[in-house]
Amino acid sequence: MRRLQLFAWLFALFAVGIGNAFGEELQIVALGTSFTNGKGVFRSDAWPAKLEARLKAEGLPVHVSNKGVDGDTTIDLKGRLAKAVPEGTSIVILEYAIGNDRHAGIAIKETVKNVDEIVSQLVSRKIQVLLVIRAKDAEGIEHRAKQFSKTIAKFGISTIDIEQPDSSLLADRQHPTAEAHTQIAGSMVTPIKALIAKVRKEQ
Repeated sequence: MRRLQLFAWLFALFAVGIGNAFGEELQIVALGTSFTNGKGVFRSDAWPAKLEARLKAEGLPVHVSNKGVDGDTTIDLKGRLAKAVPEGTSIVILEYAIGNDRHAGIAIKETVKNVDEIVSQLVSRKIQVLLVIRAKDAEGIEHRAKQFSKTIAKFGISTIDIEQPDSSLLADRQHPTAEAHTQIAGSMVTPIKALIAKVRKEQ
């Protein structure tokens, strides 16, 4: 009985230590399009939910809000930014869809400008940003990175490269499979943990 009581006491101290180290639940917003929303899979299988589960499994008290909307353009993202990213948000994972902008008649220069303005607003609110750079292959990712290189350098934001070969997509050849969402979430763990460390350091 005494051993059980001692164990319970030690566990309580450990829990308090974790709470003091990490504070309240850290708010992360996944802002984007159908790629983020999880079109074609269950919401629970989309990468924001998977990412939250992975981070919590490592003992990090976080909540990842899925603010992906199917078909959104960068103009739409900019327009709903204040509502989608409430006060108290510490990190935003920003994802956009070149294809959505293209279909809406938005030129690439305007897309880049819109993303720059979104990032500017977030940084001005002292929110850490992880910009998703995605394309079919490494060559496409390099091309996308160059298009947004000025924004990345100007604000010193973090980025994550996500390759999307046909094998990772649903039958529509546009949206990730449930398995791909799991892999995407896994690839985000390390950069998000680095941003969490920055947030904690600045608190």
